[in-house]
Amino acid sequence: MPTTYLPRVAAADHEILRHTVDNYPADTYEKWLRLQTKEIANWRNSGWDVVMIDVSADDFARYCRDTGASPNFHTFRGVASAKAIGKFA
Repeated sequence: MPTTYLPRVAAADHEILRHTVDNYPADTYEKWLRLQTKEIANWRNSGWDVVMIDVSADDFARYCRDTGASPNFHTFRGVASAKAIGKFA
């Protein structure tokens, strides 16, 4: 079964992330959780295993700084994958 890694965001980091991640999809933490629940279900219904990876606002800022990556939502999701495979701690 293929695996996808999705970022898990703590409520304390949500407000910072929604202002620093370009195209962040949720203006409230509750909306973030609803969207993520739907996304997880979609992945699983498509036959994927979903692994949640904690990604903090500090992780995101450091990843962008260290890699020179653009601070967008695609990069934000990439942090989760990088952490999962050991390319970012």
